[in-house]
Formats: sequence, structure tokens, C-alpha cells
Amino acid sequence: MDRSVALTSPHGDWPNTVWSAAWQITALLDWPRAPGDGVSPPRFFAGLRAAGHDIEAAQFLGLALPRYEAVAWAARVVTSYPLTSSAEARTMRAVEDWLREPSDALRRLAAEVSTEIRNVTPARLCAAAAFMSGGSVYPVGERPVPTPRQTTGKLVAGAILTAVYQTDEPAGHLDAALNLGAAIAAQATDLSQ
Repeated sequence: MDRSVALTSPHGDWPNTVWSAAWQITALLDWPRAPGDGVSPPRFFAGLRAAGHDIEAAQFLGLALPRYEAVAWAARVVTSYPLTSSAEARTMRAVEDWLREPSDALRRLAAEVSTEIRNVTPARLCAAAAFMSGGSVYPVGERPVPTPRQTTGKLVAGAILTAVYQTDEPAGHLDAALNLGAAIAAQATDLSQ
């Protein structure tokens, strides 16, 4: 896919992102360097959307957002659709509990509850993203082992893409999810709504 696109941003700045250039994010996605990837993340994201590369835009935004905000984005998208089982509902409640109080215990609980879900679902991917967002992935009391920086963002994108592609109108739902993600990226920090 050609990612050298016209890059203008209707989204403004993303105050919470730690990245100053899009290539820093695309490198984590294992995308090759491309003309125009030295621009700011919001401009690159807008260019992907303008070129109709919405799947790639979701992948990019999943990594561009700070991990907490990325999980909040995924949770808001996933819970906007009916959850198909009580295990999914319990999993998303556990993720939302972690979002309200991001402690290690609640992060681990979200992952534990999600094991009740036997298949790969948006809820299970969202819980995995929360678990991988910080802290150690090893059991409590063992030496700390963090996850690679890109793991959370890739799981977030997977949760969102899986959710929207289970609908009858995936393009429209992905567009709405990307608009929500861009709004989260553009706000200062309060995600309590």
C-alpha cells in the first residue's frame, strides 16, 4: 500500500502523545519508511484517513495514543455493541473497573476474567490490551517482565477492528470509531465520560 499521501489535519494537536513524528509509530508497526512519514502523528493519521486507509489508521492510532487512552478508546468502541455472552459482559466490567482505578490488581483481574471467553473477541482483546498496558506480565512476586511498547496498541486496534467488522456496516462503524479515537487523541486527558 502506498502511504505517501497528502497530509493535512483537521484534528489539530494530540497533546498526550509522546511521539513527534509519524515514522516513530510506523516503525513499531513494522511499516517501511515512506515519503511524508516525518510529519506529526495527527497529520499522518489524517492523511491515512483521507486516502481511505482506515484499517491502517486504526492500527496507527492504537499506537499513537498513550496506552491508558488507547484502552479507553477500545473499551468505548467495544461496549457500544451488544456483548454476546455474560463472560464478555464480566470482562468489559473488569476493564472498565481498571479504567476507573488503574491498579495492578484490577489490571490482572481483567486478564483473569477474560479467560472465561473461549474465542478471540473484541472484549477479550480489550482485556488483553489493559493487561499489557503496564506493569509486569509475570505473576506477582516474580521478577518484573514488561511487554514491548507496541503490544497494547496492536491489541487495541485488534479489538476495535474485530468489533466493527462483526457489524453489517463495518466501514461506517470504523469511521465512527476513528472519529472517537481522534477526539480522544485531541483532548487533554479526562476520559471519565
